[in-house]
Amino acid sequence: MKTIFRQLNMGLILASIIALGAAAGFAQDPCTDADGQGKLYDLFREQFPKKATVDEQKATINTGKQFLEKYGSCESAKDSADYLKTAVPALEKALAARIERERFAAVVTKFNLGLKSSSWDDVYSAGKQLLSEKPDDLRDVELVLGSIGLDETAKTPRVTKWNDDTLRYAKMSITDLEGGKTFKDFGVDQFKYKSKDNALGWMNYTIGYIYYFDKSDKKQGLSYLYKASQLNSDTKTNPIVFQSIGSFYFDDVRKLAAEVDIMAKAQDPKDTEEVAKQKVDAIKAKVALVNGTAEAAIDAYTRAYNLAKADPVKYKKEYTDKLFTTMHDLYNVRFGKTDGFDAFIAQIDKKSMPNPLQPVTPISDPEPVATPAATTTTPATTPAKPGTTTTPGTTTTKPVATPSKPVATPVKKPGTKELSTVKKPVVKKKGV
Repeated sequence: MKTIFRQLNMGLILASIIALGAAAGFAQDPCTDADGQGKLYDLFREQFPKKATVDEQKATINTGKQFLEKYGSCESAKDSADYLKTAVPALEKALAARIERERFAAVVTKFNLGLKSSSWDDVYSAGKQLLSEKPDDLRDVELVLGSIGLDETAKTPRVTKWNDDTLRYAKMSITDLEGGKTFKDFGVDQFKYKSKDNALGWMNYTIGYIYYFDKSDKKQGLSYLYKASQLNSDTKTNPIVFQSIGSFYFDDVRKLAAEVDIMAKAQDPKDTEEVAKQKVDAIKAKVALVNGTAEAAIDAYTRAYNLAKADPVKYKKEYTDKLFTTMHDLYNVRFGKTDGFDAFIAQIDKKSMPNPLQPVTPISDPEPVATPAATTTTPATTPAKPGTTTTPGTTTTKPVATPSKPVATPVKKPGTKELSTVKKPVVKKKGV
């Protein structure tokens, strides 16, 4: 039985080999398949419309590759093969360019739609991608990404989600603007600025505002806000810039006045004449610094007030009234009276604003006339003398020279309150 099976298996194998040989012998040479060549090439031509979709272009390329694979070496298909050997790579290159172009266009569309709908996550996502791929061609996008956080920070409630990115791109924009890099339109849509200087002003203002009101880094913010006030930009007429500078000085007035109060209370009738004199001299020096700081604060608030009052459409009366009250109270802190206030603020716009980045110049008032009395009470309505100051929420004292030891007597303090509200930046103000 095993012998029979073995013979049957060998017979089946031989039959298969013979069948395959016969099939191979009857297979048609592709180079003689004129009909197959014509049909495949005609299919390539049909698939080659100029306005084909991406998938249709891929199908056309695949058909061309099939033709070359099957008939590319045939003499009978030489003309068609020679054409396809050039056409197929060109089609592949064009398709790759189209796919890339459409991908990039989708990113641009996402960016533009995000701007229109205030979808800032989409704007930042797309904008960062655009800048990473074509930074030299799309530098205006920097200004957009460096602007968004300003208006969002000014909202109630405040939105600070995008502030770190805003700071990054605002600083990048300043570097490129100052470096002479090319900007086509100085921004896009609602974040488009009318000139290089205007863009520089707003970038500095944006950085200063965010540092000052969000990051609680007033000193850092002050440097940018001051620069915004010095550029030929809309920002040099923005009262928020000057109010912020005034507020910075106001904080210093309160801090310095508190120090004067502590120093005055440290005077002791038991002090030796030398020690007493040292204490009085130290108080006088500190008071001179309070005086200079208070005048710098009045200067900044007055500029803010004048600008806000000149534009009642943007800045409501409530805002200008609060600025005026702050100016008036600071004047009372500085001089211990209200007389002469109008004349004092009238001359402020005629001179240059002090640079808040430089140390304040101390201002010492003339020495009071010494009297034989040990102490002299100073009415709250008289001008403050050297060693005298008042400030919001602080009781301060004034050393008075006597034939023996200097002592201090309390001076009535005015009820000054700092301007607590901040005017929001006006949206869509940049390109006007």
